[in-house]
Amino acid sequence: MNLATSLSVPPPGMDSSLLEEPSGNEARCPGVAMERALAGYTSLLRVMRSPRWKRLLRAHVEQLREARELEPSVDALLTGGEERSLRTLRSRRARLEVLARKRLAQFTRQGGASLVEVLGRLETLVREPLPQPPGRDEPVLLEGTQGWRHLLSWPGSWVFVLLAITNRHGLERYGNPVPLLAAGGAFLLYFHLRCSGRFWLTAKRLMWQPRFGEPVQVSLESISPGGISSLPAWGEVRVEGDRTLTVRHAGRAGLLTALLDLHRRSPFLGVVDGTRKVHDVSVLPAWRAPDAAGSGSRPEPGVAVLRPGYAAFLPSHRSAEVFRSLAGLEARKPEADVTVELLVEQMRLLSETEFDVRMRQAVLASGGELWLAEEVRSGSAPEGERMYRLGARGMGMEMRAEPGQVEATDRIVSHWAV
Repeated sequence: MNLATSLSVPPPGMDSSLLEEPSGNEARCPGVAMERALAGYTSLLRVMRSPRWKRLLRAHVEQLREARELEPSVDALLTGGEERSLRTLRSRRARLEVLARKRLAQFTRQGGASLVEVLGRLETLVREPLPQPPGRDEPVLLEGTQGWRHLLSWPGSWVFVLLAITNRHGLERYGNPVPLLAAGGAFLLYFHLRCSGRFWLTAKRLMWQPRFGEPVQVSLESISPGGISSLPAWGEVRVEGDRTLTVRHAGRAGLLTALLDLHRRSPFLGVVDGTRKVHDVSVLPAWRAPDAAGSGSRPEPGVAVLRPGYAAFLPSHRSAEVFRSLAGLEARKPEADVTVELLVEQMRLLSETEFDVRMRQAVLASGGELWLAEEVRSGSAPEGERMYRLGARGMGMEMRAEPGQVEATDRIVSHWAV
């Protein structure tokens, strides 16, 4: 007998007619109502206690509806009946409510005030279709695959190494490595099935597809200010919004956390679609230094951003300030892999007008430089090198263009460099 069939079979000693809809006098009989409630609670508890409870609830979602419909009659029984005769019903209902709230918390932090609301939320969630990976019409901002290369980031791997070291003398003495090898195989299998998968971040959602289990997604607009937490050293990112999900053992966990924090806010949220809107721009590595010869100061590395109307310089070591100029002063400090170049690329997803506004804010926040087109002056470049020199107001910068950047840089510089 399969599980679906067994769920429809009444407990031993119970008439199968108790699982059918009551009619006439049966609906008004407290004994029949109690039997029906106990049978319904027992079947639903059996489903929710299973390790495969999500899959079983999707297959037997009608049990949630039936349990909700039982609540008015159960409330009437608990209000007017004798305490001794209702003890079993009250206990089973309490166990169902505790377990239902626990299962709902694994979907979302948005709970319910009563058991009816909790069951209704669960029914709505399990009826929703499973999310699908982004298609060609949904550009991906960041994606990553977790697997064996992140094995060392899992604390369990170090526990296994410690066990191997502490049992080394025992292995040498007794010469029986089988228990340790069995433990190692079980450990690797657990990691492979439980702690690996793949994630996709788009302009609208984050989706996590574990290697074993159902996919889950959370919309960026539903993430609250405190809804993102991460352990970059372990490669773990936890997100709470209209759903709750945990990306495990992501090699780019710090970058994922920063992009989530960036794109869940204005000016990105609800505006960008994942494609570049700003094309007439050149982003180059650059060095800033005073114009005065022999000043003795070392050139400061950074990023040059050239636009038809201006040239800007952003210091490389001020990526946190550039990030907060976009995400807000209350945003957490980004990880080291969030560079100024990366943030400029994210800004190119905005409209041209918004890009220019945010670039000026980034320059001001990071202590950079911005020269308008009419005040920029160019300097000589060494022959045979793709070097550009420009500046104004006693400060200048030197830029080096890669082969793929030469055309865009020449086109922009030709408009305003004199």
